[in-house]
Amino acid sequence: LVVCARQAATSPSAKRTAEAGAASFLQKNDVYECLDGPDRFANTLNVGVASGQSKYKSFDVPPMSKDSKDYRYAFENAFILLPTRCALDLGLTPNIGDANGIIAQWMGRMGDMLAAPAMLHGNIDPQKVLGDCACGWVIFLHGSGGFTYDNMRYATMLATDGYGVFVPDSFASNLTGFRYKAPSQSLPKSLAMKNTCRKTQAYWCENNVYEPDSECPGAMVNQSTSKGYPLCYDSNAGAIVSHAKAWREFYERVFRLRQLEMDYVVEHLPEYIRSAPKLFLAGESEGGMAAARYYHPELEPLLAAGGRIILQWSCEFNYFLSCPENARIGAGKANKSTPILNMISDQDPFFAAHGSSIATSVSRAEGGYGKTNLTGNCFAQVEDQGLENAVVFDLLNTEYHGLTVNTGNFVRAALKGFVASPQRYAEQAAENFGPQGNGLCTVVRQSNSGKRFYGYCRELGNEQDVNASEVSACAYPKYKLHKQYYSYGVNEFCSRPIKPMAAVVV
Repeated sequence: LVVCARQAATSPSAKRTAEAGAASFLQKNDVYECLDGPDRFANTLNVGVASGQSKYKSFDVPPMSKDSKDYRYAFENAFILLPTRCALDLGLTPNIGDANGIIAQWMGRMGDMLAAPAMLHGNIDPQKVLGDCACGWVIFLHGSGGFTYDNMRYATMLATDGYGVFVPDSFASNLTGFRYKAPSQSLPKSLAMKNTCRKTQAYWCENNVYEPDSECPGAMVNQSTSKGYPLCYDSNAGAIVSHAKAWREFYERVFRLRQLEMDYVVEHLPEYIRSAPKLFLAGESEGGMAAARYYHPELEPLLAAGGRIILQWSCEFNYFLSCPENARIGAGKANKSTPILNMISDQDPFFAAHGSSIATSVSRAEGGYGKTNLTGNCFAQVEDQGLENAVVFDLLNTEYHGLTVNTGNFVRAALKGFVASPQRYAEQAAENFGPQGNGLCTVVRQSNSGKRFYGYCRELGNEQDVNASEVSACAYPKYKLHKQYYSYGVNEFCSRPIKPMAAVVV
């Protein structure tokens, strides 16, 4: 493998972020009350939008039950991604693969896995098999649109690295009335069919898991053709600023939904995940915010040998939170030595420090809220909390919110290295990606202990991005993809299947 780094000119937004990130601080502002007390969620919340426009309308968010059992749907309908060895041990036929086109991993919902022939009729102990066949497990929290787009690509990379991935589905129930998408029928078979052809390979598809015509129209959207769901939403700066307090409380309800879903997951965590040699809590965008903030006294010790993976979220007070305190990782109770990996684009359209992001627009507007001196990543929060073991990568030259569109090779390398050796990853990141390594990253900050690293990083591979239609018939058509596949780093021994397999290449 020849490692090539894209040429990167430092953008104005990158310079602003570097200046802001050079000092470690968290802006304190006692004006902002945290709007997340339990009593608040027992009432209907009315959320307004800007007047003088026709796209959006005011809407209500109904009261939220406190009982985690009412949110068991996310656990019971969770997506499961299995590494090769687990799939073979359970008698499951691999049906997904990474961008290299090798179909060697398996994906389905929880019920699909439990219905595997070896689980139903085999003379095996599923707890033992699933505890022994993976290098560890990842609980992955998807973004606000469900398990679509980049979400599945991140999870597939982790499964390829030898990890089981458990993805609670926040869209699995129509009973709560908060959000819903109809599930794709016969998911394992559907994925297998897609992966018989390179142009429909599931890796690049924008949606593999929900019915094609199943959307989740937001209650805020002015339309009359379908039911609107209050926790399906557009983050619109004009709407947010027009009724700032209501929107601050609205986003706390979004987090509360994910928190209650996770409470049920943790309380019913399968033994093969609870006893895994390494356990990670990961998430992207809305799910990245939830993974960063979430704390449960039973989960936190389990993350000590693994860590948190925070994607597409900046861990700072912006429009997604009601107060500065809620930017704290692990609700301020995170174990200080638990490893953290944070990756986000320096041009992220929602959370970046540049002037056109939603976070910056809301913070600078009259009547808005949030830090006005944003950094656009989690490093300041890490330092503010005194967290000892963290790596933050600001990815350059990508305007996309999702990080697998045209920086997927770097993301793949970072995930592989982090899950393999989370406790030492800060030191390894400097060695592998810094000036003495492949030069993909410019070091911005590094602690004297070597256990905190912050860098600006470029994609692995210098090929030109291409229109999505040239790569896939089911990718989001407006994307320009970096389609070349590179794998950097050594796979863990535990990721290698014991039994021989005939992988399908599409």
